[in-house]
Formats: sequence, structure tokens, C-alpha cells
Amino acid sequence: MMSQTVSSGSALDLSKTESTTETRFLQQGREEVFELQAETGDYIELGWQVNSGRFNLDSINRLTGAHIRRFVFSNAGRSPFLLVVEDAPINLKVSAIETGHYTLSIIKQVGAEHQNIEQNEYLSPRIANLADHLKSGNSTDVFWTEIEQKGTPLIEDNGNNKSILTFLARGARTGVRLLGAPTSNHEELEQLAGSDVWFKSFVVPNTTRLSYQLAVDVPVISGTWMERRRAILATLAADPLNKHPWPADAIDPYSQHSTVLLPAAEPGHFLGNQTVAKGQVTHSKIDSKTLGNKRDIWLYRSVGYEASKATAPLLIMFDAEHYKGRISVPDILDNMVADGAIPPLAAVFISHIDSKTRTQELPNNAQFAAFVAEELLPFAEAELGISATPERTILAGSSFGGLASSTISLRYPQHFGNVLSISGSYWYSEENEENYVANLIANTPRQDIRFFLSAGLFEKSVVGGDRGILQSNQHLRDVLLARNYEVKLEAYAAGHDLFSWQTILSDGLVFLIGKGAP
Repeated sequence: MMSQTVSSGSALDLSKTESTTETRFLQQGREEVFELQAETGDYIELGWQVNSGRFNLDSINRLTGAHIRRFVFSNAGRSPFLLVVEDAPINLKVSAIETGHYTLSIIKQVGAEHQNIEQNEYLSPRIANLADHLKSGNSTDVFWTEIEQKGTPLIEDNGNNKSILTFLARGARTGVRLLGAPTSNHEELEQLAGSDVWFKSFVVPNTTRLSYQLAVDVPVISGTWMERRRAILATLAADPLNKHPWPADAIDPYSQHSTVLLPAAEPGHFLGNQTVAKGQVTHSKIDSKTLGNKRDIWLYRSVGYEASKATAPLLIMFDAEHYKGRISVPDILDNMVADGAIPPLAAVFISHIDSKTRTQELPNNAQFAAFVAEELLPFAEAELGISATPERTILAGSSFGGLASSTISLRYPQHFGNVLSISGSYWYSEENEENYVANLIANTPRQDIRFFLSAGLFEKSVVGGDRGILQSNQHLRDVLLARNYEVKLEAYAAGHDLFSWQTILSDGLVFLIGKGAP
């Protein structure tokens, strides 16, 4: 509760208006003091709005009048403010710097006795029922029997083409971390009422397709923030209760992800080793004088390529370790060619050697761009017996590989006329210049390059800023359109996730070289 006094000595009772938007008038040089009815430890959210004039808002010691904290300094706007009541009783003082109208209210007040980590409301109805079940002294045995039969995560309808997705773990000692959640962060599962149930719920679109892993009882170590964060890798593995591991034949759970495919999710029409005619894959090594290193490459020729190679597209794809490994792009291409979704083509898959080399070469590296244009492309042309044209040549990659596809094409548009960027890392900056590629597009002459961009709806900035992959791809799309580039951006209910990228690749190829494409 909050009551009010005016510096002139008169008193007003605001107990009936504390949660309304009643506007108050105060003349310049005058003050109003509100008595905050709260106990030590109470958490309070104040609502504040100024319609005219300018004001200060302070908390003061009710007994001594001593200043405690300034919430508003000569403010003429609207904001919520948060405080925790300390030992001394508190008054709130509004001082008018300029005559005007303001509103002050309590939006929320939570007593210390009600502040705890136990949830009273749950996104998941099933978890809410279980919480009630446990309060009656029952066990979790029936719940776990049900979960073992159905598999994890728990999926419940939420209406409006959305579902409640609840990730679960059993019997952890210190905690469970989730990697691959429908957010851009590591998520901590919560323990339910001191039981052996650990859970975390999210509302997601019914088109959600993702893979994830769980890390149970992650070691707590000293060190930097990044070192402590990386400790998740010590126990990170597939969810033992999930019935859809990927890949199914992984050597151990640590090399495996668990997958989620909601009812309206794209199943992936071109995935798997289908019964179709297979293209030819050959392995080579290329020794780069530009980079001073040697790496593996694979050359792919689809069925029908030899007969049409004079006009056939050429796909150059980074991160062969991913796209000739966990994801078999040659199989995807075989299936797409057999279906008639794309014409016969050739492809080159290039190794990134190791993670350190990858992070040095892919983000806007002029030497690596020169290697691709002046060494790799001529090598591929000689091996394939073609003279590649930019309008039929595609640079493709994910994350830093998507960024590299754009920057290399912009450096060498005479060679590469198509960009297929999957979750491209366009948050990348140089010299504190955010979204380097967008700024480059905006400030250089237009090139004859077509773009397919994709991003996950869950790839938002961890800190809530505007530098997440989703936001930076949207920004790049807008700049490309403003500069009259041909561009398509697709946003998927997915995260930064190879499992989802394998279906996105085929969408990009259909846009760039499929039926009806230029």
C-alpha cells in the first residue's frame, strides 16, 4: 500500500488509486511524499509516467528524511523502476522541476516470504498436475513410466498453432543444462519441488524442428566466464529418454543429438539414402600457396552431369567436415536431381582443417577469398572439365560459412553470382562497425549477385540486443532490397542447428537453381 503527503503539510490517502493510472498535478518547486507500506525485503515494481513537466523521483528514509536512491532525474518520460525494501521504512518523494502532470503507482509487490524459486504457475499443464500430485505426498514413478513410454521432450498443445515443449531430466544432483533450446542461450532446467524431476518449458510454433543435448551435473570450476561456460562439454550428451537420436548410428551418446519434429515441421523430403541413382564423389587434396596450408576437398558429379556440364551449376560448399560427414549433402543432391527439383550439377566440398583455422579464414579473410577464387575454382574447373560462369556458380555455407559466402562473392562477383547463406553470422563487425556485410552492400556499387538467406526464429541475441543472427539477417535483407539485389530470406522455427540446416539447404538450392530460377 502507498499513502501520500504533500510538503505543505496536507495529506491524501492513495490506497484506492495505487494501482490505477490517476494523473497528479504538481507545481514547479513543490514536492509530494508517498509513504510506502512495505516490509523489509519486499520486492516492488513502480510504475512512472510523465504527461507534462519534469520531475525527480527519490526514495528517502521515512524516519530521518535522508536520501536513499534516485530513480528519476529530471524525467519527462515513462519507465518502470524496481526496488527492494531495506531495514529503514521508505517514503517516495516526487519533486517538480517544471510544473506538470505525472502518475506514480505500484505495479507489483512481492513479500520476502513469497520470493523463492519454486514455481506456482507452470507453462506445462502436465507439470502443474505433477506438482499438485507431489504436494499430496505421492511419488514421481507413474510420471516417469509415462515419459519413458512416450519419450521426451513432453509436447502439449497450446492452441494458435503452437505447442508447449518441456525438456526433462531425471535424478540430477546439482543441475541440468540444455544446449539447443528454442533460445540463443544455455538454459538451466529447474528442479520440481525437491523431486527427481528437472524441467524447462517453452512455447514454440508447431513448425519447430531442432536438435538438442543435455548436460547433467556440469562441473563447477574456477576460471573465466567462457571457461566455466565451456565446462558443459564435459557431460553434454543426447537425452537418454528421447526416442529420435541423430545420427542414429553415432558411436556414443556424446556424439549424438536428440531431435524434435513438431506436427507442422518440414520432414525433409530430400534427406536420407533414398533408392535413387548415385552421383560420383572423388577425394583430392589442394596445396594452397596463398594460405600456406593443405586441405582435403571432395568433388561431386551428379547423375546426368557429364551430358549437361557446359551449363550445369557448380556448388562450392564450406565445412566439408559437416556436409560430407554428419550431413551427407551428396545424398541430398542425388535425391533432388532424381526428383527434378534441381538440374544435374557438380559440387565441391572444402575442409576447414580445424576450428582455429576456420575462425581465421571464414570471417572476411582476403587471403582465403583469393584462395577460393584463384586456386580452388581453377582446380575444380580443370578437374570437372568446365569453365564456370558466375550466374551458375553458388557459394554456400552456414554460420561463419554463410558470412564467407557473401564476403567472397562481393570480392569476386566475376566468379560467384549466387550466395546460399544458412544462419550466416552477419553480426560480424570490423572496427566496431556492426553488420559489416550490410554496410558493405550499402556503400559499394551494386553487383550482379543473388542471395538466399536463412535464419532461425530462435537465433536471437542472448542479451536482447539487435546483433543476433535473426535480426542481422533481417537487416541485411532490407539493405539488399534497398540496393535492388535479388534476395530471399526464410525464417525457420529452428536454432543454430545442423539438424535443421540439412532441410534449409535444399530450399536455398531450389530458389537459386531450381525450376523457374534464372
